[in-house]
This record gives sequence, C-alpha cells and structure tokens, in this order.
Amino acid sequence: MRTPILLCAIALLGLSACGGADFDAQSEIRSVRVLAIKAEPPELVLDPDASTLPPPVTFTALAVTPDARPVTVTYALCRADVNPYGDTACPGDSGVALQNGVLSLSDPAVQALLIESFQKATGNTGGGDGGTFDFNDPAVQEALRVGIPLFVGYEATDGSGTPGGVERGVRRITLRSTDAPNQNPVMQDVLWNDAPLVGPLPLDTEVTFTPVLGEGSEEVYATEDGTKTEQVFYSWFATGEGEVGSFRSLEPVDGKPGDPTTTYTTAATPERITVWVVARDGRGGTDWTTRTVDVGP
Repeated sequence: MRTPILLCAIALLGLSACGGADFDAQSEIRSVRVLAIKAEPPELVLDPDASTLPPPVTFTALAVTPDARPVTVTYALCRADVNPYGDTACPGDSGVALQNGVLSLSDPAVQALLIESFQKATGNTGGGDGGTFDFNDPAVQEALRVGIPLFVGYEATDGSGTPGGVERGVRRITLRSTDAPNQNPVMQDVLWNDAPLVGPLPLDTEVTFTPVLGEGSEEVYATEDGTKTEQVFYSWFATGEGEVGSFRSLEPVDGKPGDPTTTYTTAATPERITVWVVARDGRGGTDWTTRTVDVGP
C-alpha cells in the first residue's frame, strides 16, 4: 500500500475536510470519508427581477467507510463572519441547520445569513427595507454578477464515537445572478478493457479504468475572456489492498492536454473491492459513480 500522507484540505475540489489524527493516501478508504458533496442545482441562482424565490438546493454526500457501514451526514449554512476552513462550529452554533440537506431561501434563518453575506460582499448594510437589500444598488448587482461564496458545513459520522468514525468539513457553493446557470456533469460509466467494469479483475495486475461522461457534461460558458469549455477532472478512490495509480485525472479540452484514465494495481490475494470515481467541472458541478467488483477467482 502507499505510505500514508497528511492531507487535510482539498481546496481545489471545493471541499475541505479533516478527520481524526491519522490521514491515509487520498485514494484509500480506511475510515469514514466524505469523497464528494453534490449540490442540486450546483449553484444558487438569484434573479433580482423574478417574482418568486429560486428553488432550494439539496446537498447529497458520497460518505463511505471501508466496510460499508451506514454513515449519517448533517449540514449547516455557515455564518459569513467565521472562517469556514478553520475549526468552526458549523454544523453547530456558527451555522443554521439545513434539514435533510436542503438550503431553502424561504427559511427566515437562511435569509438572515444571506443578508450577512451580502453585507460582507458589498461592505454595506443594505439599501432596502427591513434588513433587505436593494437589488438596484450597483454594488449589489456587481456582487451577484461576480458571485458570492457561501459555505455549507457538514458532519459525517458512523455513530462509533471514534476518531476514525467522524469527518467534519465544508462545501462551497456560489450565489449569483445569471441567465445561464451551471449544471452538474453526469458520470455515465467506468470502463475496463473498453467494456463496463464488472470484474472479476486479475490478481496482482495493473489495469486501466476509463470514466465515461454523459452527453452535455462538458458545458460551454461565458467569461470575460470569451467562451470556455469546462475541463472535467476526476478523483479516484478504492477499498481493499490494491493501489490506485493516479488519484487525479482530467479530460483534454480546447487544446489543453489531459488523460481521464487511471491505473489500478490489484492485490495478490482475492478480495472484493469498491471503486468510486468523482467527476467535477471546476465550477461547483459534481457527480459520481460506484462499482463493486471481485479481484481474483
């Protein structure tokens, strides 16, 4: 197996997490792990001209353990005045609990925290009535155009009360005004030898896995420098005694190099393993797929 490494923050993934005192290689599953959190939709889009609130955002965690025991995940919208990547009580006193992982703007407590976020982003206390914001204010319009980061804290636990039985972290989501909201990519399949990964895999052998995205997963979007195409990247995880060759892989796009595949060296003795691959589009969109296969006869 790989030598364990210390890794507490995965800022590029939009997900930062810390568990117990010992940290394994990124691709290994040795304790409760949250491999990804999917937001549906992937961003909170606010239309100042709309007469209704935007739909709620639902968060779903890919929370796993090495032995498939159940994990409970709770969420909270963190206050704007706390460091989301620090040791904050969110979930807890520094956030508003999100029942069933749902962020709804119809919740008065959520509205109050969003007003704090507007205040932090614009440097003022709002120009509307009753603690609201005037969406005709140029500062508010610019903040919404650029996007206001919100942070959702989570706690995943297997109920054991052990250091390896709990993980706390934070997931970033953007509040912005746009007529072209981002969509989540779709993980359609994982291939081995150009066929769906079903196993059994040979013992003590390096094999290659290839992810397959659903049509339209790589969206074209507008930037100040012109249109760009999302470069979807992948994170690979596995249980068992084998070894993932590359934790990270990415799609080639718009002339940028990339290789979406990864290798996996199987164990020398028979076992059943679970493989997860998480796809991210770099703009908050996330999806994943899972395969459980046998190694050896």
